[in-house]
Amino acid sequence: MSVRKKTKIGFDRTIHLEWLDIAAARLSRGEDVPEIRKVLWEFLEDLVPGNTNSSGRGKTLTVLTRIWLTVGDQVGPLRTTALKRLTSAGGENRVAIHWAMVIATHPFFFDVATHVGKLLALHGQANRTQIKRRMTESWGDRSTLERTIQHVLKSMTQWGVLHAGSEKGSLVTSRTPIQTSEEIAELLIHSVLLSQGRGMLLSQLANNPALFPFKLQLNASTLRKHQGLRLQRQGDQSDFVELA
Repeated sequence: MSVRKKTKIGFDRTIHLEWLDIAAARLSRGEDVPEIRKVLWEFLEDLVPGNTNSSGRGKTLTVLTRIWLTVGDQVGPLRTTALKRLTSAGGENRVAIHWAMVIATHPFFFDVATHVGKLLALHGQANRTQIKRRMTESWGDRSTLERTIQHVLKSMTQWGVLHAGSEKGSLVTSRTPIQTSEEIAELLIHSVLLSQGRGMLLSQLANNPALFPFKLQLNASTLRKHQGLRLQRQGDQSDFVELA
């Protein structure tokens, strides 16, 4: 991965899948953001300690808000489509939809997922020490780095895509890759392009390490009809995908 200037970590809490479901479900029903934040704040009362914005509960609410409730203009179309897909998505596909939203809104999560995916592909397991070392190269040796990495990994574990390996400090995948439909796969590659801010070969997107929990079903002909993406055939007959 090329070294980029890293600033705000953002994803600094362990987030449960149920909390993401609540935020997305209420948003899809047309509730306004202040109302949804109030519901989440009250729901978290007995789950996460704190009564202020700077407490654990306040910071957890901030992460949830940035994933689903107050996204940037560029992520808006992805969120609109994600909300539509959630209405008919089963459990595993719901994980994929939330994953797409987290990747698109939190570069820190994307980078951790990328390193986990690469290590799993190389060794069949990902070691926490290796993940931290690789993250330090791009995010710097911050005092909070190890703790925030753990929040990302604990979230992934709570979502059912990782669990502890036999070796101390290791993590392995919890299941065979989740098979995604074409519609969900398009969400995932759209999220990768948003996170990276540049186009990529379709083959690179389909096998992107940050999407390690999923097996993507993609069709170039269908992608050409996607309003948010632009697909071009290159001279070597490979397909290049970028944001429209």
